Amino acid sequence: MKNIRALLVAVSALAFISVAQAQPPGAPDPTPAPAAAPAVTDGAASAPYSGDPLVQKRQSDGVAKHAYKARKKAAKRKMKATKKEAKADLKAEKTESTEARDKAMAGEAASK
Repeated sequence: MKNIRALLVAVSALAFISVAQAQPPGAPDPTPAPAAAPAVTDGAASAPYSGDPLVQKRQSDGVAKHAYKARKKAAKRKMKATKKEAKADLKAEKTESTEARDKAMAGEAASK
């Protein structure tokens, strides 16, 4: 346990030193302050580029999810319209067949 603790302390000290050396004293802040608040758009599209592969995957997954949802909504609208049209056709056929049956029955009743 003592070995692990000593190892963690050494690793954290090295990480701190490397970060401190990367930014010399008096250097300007590498992240400039934004001049104005950017317009809110799609989160994945407006996110800054990142070299981290996990961040890139998360952003591309978000874009793909958004595109999938848009395609799914469009397909659902199309399906609903098709279903509504089919219902109207079925209702018209049912009405026609009912009228034809009623005329046929009226003709039979009149001939007896």
